[in-house]
Amino acid sequence: MGTLGLDMERGLFLGIDFGTTNSVVSVFNFRDGQAETIPIDGGNIFPTAVQFETDPEDSAKLSRVFGVQAKEAAIIYPQSTVLSVKRCLGGDEKIEITVDEQSHTFTPEQITGEILGYLKQKADEYAQEELGITGEFSGCVITVPANSTDKQKRMTKAAAVFAGFDEENVYLRLEPAAAAISYAVNETSDKIVLIYDFGGGTFDACVLQIQMRDGEPSISILSTFGDNNLGGNDVDKIILDMIYEEFKKLTGGEIDLFDDDADDGVSRRQKKVALVRLAQAATLAKERLSQAKTTKVVMAPLIQEPKIVNINMEITREDFIQHRRSNPLGDLQEIYEKFRDKNLADLIDETLKCVDQSLFASSMTERQIDEIFLVGGSSSLLLVSEKIQEKFGKEPFKSKISPALSISQGAAYYCNMIMMPTVKGPVVHEKTIHPLGLEIAGRRFLEIVMRGLDIPKDGLTVESSELLTTSFDNVSSMAIVVYENTAPQEDGKNVSVTQEGMKRLAGTSLRGIPQGPKGKEKVKVIFHVGQDNMLKVKAQSMSADGALTELSVDELYE
Repeated sequence: MGTLGLDMERGLFLGIDFGTTNSVVSVFNFRDGQAETIPIDGGNIFPTAVQFETDPEDSAKLSRVFGVQAKEAAIIYPQSTVLSVKRCLGGDEKIEITVDEQSHTFTPEQITGEILGYLKQKADEYAQEELGITGEFSGCVITVPANSTDKQKRMTKAAAVFAGFDEENVYLRLEPAAAAISYAVNETSDKIVLIYDFGGGTFDACVLQIQMRDGEPSISILSTFGDNNLGGNDVDKIILDMIYEEFKKLTGGEIDLFDDDADDGVSRRQKKVALVRLAQAATLAKERLSQAKTTKVVMAPLIQEPKIVNINMEITREDFIQHRRSNPLGDLQEIYEKFRDKNLADLIDETLKCVDQSLFASSMTERQIDEIFLVGGSSSLLLVSEKIQEKFGKEPFKSKISPALSISQGAAYYCNMIMMPTVKGPVVHEKTIHPLGLEIAGRRFLEIVMRGLDIPKDGLTVESSELLTTSFDNVSSMAIVVYENTAPQEDGKNVSVTQEGMKRLAGTSLRGIPQGPKGKEKVKVIFHVGQDNMLKVKAQSMSADGALTELSVDELYE
């Protein structure tokens, strides 16, 4: 069979929701005009995990195990298994694994690329065998959190290229926007919608407007606001904390599973295995308590040295809701302080603060929201629906699509727009998320790109209305320091780059400026924002023999 009548000049595109805990891939099925989730290894939800082992045919090489098998292998081989790699994207630390006492080091984008490559391989096989489509997926749309930094986006894109996708055919789109498409394709009326996206590693709130035009939904993103350090993993740690408190009672507090160097009679390997088992037990208990009022946690034994310790406890939904976290559980001190003494209701209240910020940025009130669309696995918690209903006076939308699948299916609709741009369908009008600008004299913030600006298909180009000038006599260079204002205030005047919410994206120098008196030389700065909200900045000295520098902000992190 052929390619269903497609113009394949741009190749076949795959929609990917690459999550902290789980990933989902979807394709647009042109036979029925619907997005279709591709089962990977028998399931729609694929654990974002990879385990390395020595290649049986060549001891100098490593082989890989992915998904469910890798997640299960983490219990036995924690040193050679990588989980939650998405939280490492955007950082500078390498990931070290140990296989047969040999250490190997990878970058986060390499590990991400390994997992994406496996998803691509399985999707290629499914498309050929089940959908009858020839060829393979050469392009993809990968969704990213609304609050992603340029560096995180850059590393995600590099991982996709590592996985085998063509660089020019890798598109990044915001997770709430993709979820919005999943919701909007079945809409028939104008609405204001809140997307509540409680994923494994991040939380995003997005307010969007849906307007019906010629029978098709037109989606405008009015605002987004998120927290990159608040997700389902942090909910899991409330239950993990409950189990760990039981462990401390049983051991009299003499064993610290999170301290590899403690002289407490427990080997490093046994501690790592125990921690993986605890984490998986906590996740399973959370899922059960989404449906049931009580669940049991049994690990017999959890450790065997220096003594056997068995965990056998019952956790009620009410216990889960009321428990306040008291242990660091391996978190960095800054992250632990954020969640110390917090219970589940507190965490959900933190998500609602993001919702409030998104409402404020969109100039909307709770009463103006027509529908609330829940996205992400942790949004299925009963307390989430209760809190939403309390705040908005209405129940969340009852979607036919699982909250865990909606982002990937929305990404697949994006793929359809790329592959078949002349075909009617939902259209998303991308907008700038936060104000962007430069640091100028006095550590002040010069806003160049306003939030909420429409981003055309070819990107948005904005030239600073204010030319920069040299601050001293006879200088030959000027610092170009780019900032993002993630928490803009209603009064945007005299904003300092040191205030809360200001994020330094990058800095470089414009060199080769013709020397002269202070203030004589003028410098023009131009910002270009792509539809994936990635930023490029150009600074140019205005003299005939002046200098020019052009940079991609994220490249400066390399």
